[in-house]
Amino acid sequence: MFNPWQQWEEFAAGQRALAALGRKTLRRERRVVPDRMNPFTAMSDREFTEQFRLKKESVNDIILKIGDCLPQSTDRRGCRVPPHLQVLLALAAMASGSHQEVIGDYFDVSQTTVSQCLARVASAIAGLIHQYITFPTGNMLHKVIEDFRAIAGMPGVVGCIDCTHFQIIKPPRNDSEIFKCKKGYFSLNIQAICGPDLLFYNIVSRWPGSVDDASIFENSRIHDDLQDGILPGHLLGDSGYSNRQYLLTPLLSPNGPHEERYNASHIQTRNTIDRAFGVLKRRFAYLGKSIRTNLETTKAIIVASAILHNIAVKTRLNMEDDINAVNENLQNNDLNVIENFVEARYDSDEVLQGRLKREQIIREHF
Repeated sequence: MFNPWQQWEEFAAGQRALAALGRKTLRRERRVVPDRMNPFTAMSDREFTEQFRLKKESVNDIILKIGDCLPQSTDRRGCRVPPHLQVLLALAAMASGSHQEVIGDYFDVSQTTVSQCLARVASAIAGLIHQYITFPTGNMLHKVIEDFRAIAGMPGVVGCIDCTHFQIIKPPRNDSEIFKCKKGYFSLNIQAICGPDLLFYNIVSRWPGSVDDASIFENSRIHDDLQDGILPGHLLGDSGYSNRQYLLTPLLSPNGPHEERYNASHIQTRNTIDRAFGVLKRRFAYLGKSIRTNLETTKAIIVASAILHNIAVKTRLNMEDDINAVNENLQNNDLNVIENFVEARYDSDEVLQGRLKREQIIREHF
């Protein structure tokens, strides 16, 4: 039997279904915030290395090694900041030296997030120091000695040593004045030893700016290793150090052509540490300015930068090296006072043995 009400209900149901389908089709799509730019895919290899100072493969390797040390983080808007982005934020801050607000705007995160990531990543990378900053051994050490000798004929050199100051803000401590260096600003005095290819073999980053270079060396583990004969050969250092069997310094008053040739060779060979510091500070511009992080984070950033520098050198990521050689005035009376003051800390036998070794090298090689 024909039922008009049933037919109307079926028609109405069909109309409602069509209307619902139309609404679904015409509904504006939900806005989805796009993911932050992925530099690994968005940048060319050259752009990536200019931005982060490392090759993509090297950064991936770092992420794999320290990823577990980086907790899952969120920014102030609750957006997730994964480990790989934390590493990129830290590298961008260290490489560019820009304000953290600028880095944050570029990666669409807050300045606080950049600061937190920089501290975490620097600390995690610094924890890899024994993997990346070590003295070569065996045949590699012999190659280092030969490479140093090829520079200017200086024999038996296993490394060049020096210290450099990194400017910091005044630490909020009662003894903050000990961080003021002789040039009048607050700093950390960082000791490093490098090889002929500008690789860092050792770094000490805990001393305030008022401590002199010789004191840092005397209280370092590498000093004990050299003194005990654990590490063969000798270092080259400037006149801020005392001449020893394991650390040769230039002659302050060279007498004759043999001593002058020794001094010239010493300066030319030791120039590697000056160049290493120069390249480090150019590669990571954050170090070339007054570092404004807290003291422990600053120390970690310096060590992490040295590790990243070594990675860059080992992967043959060269920077334009226009660091001019440092021409020291070896006749300066102030340097003479420094050397005599340093040597006064040692017994006469050790002083004598150091001078005898230097004289032997001059006699046999120059």
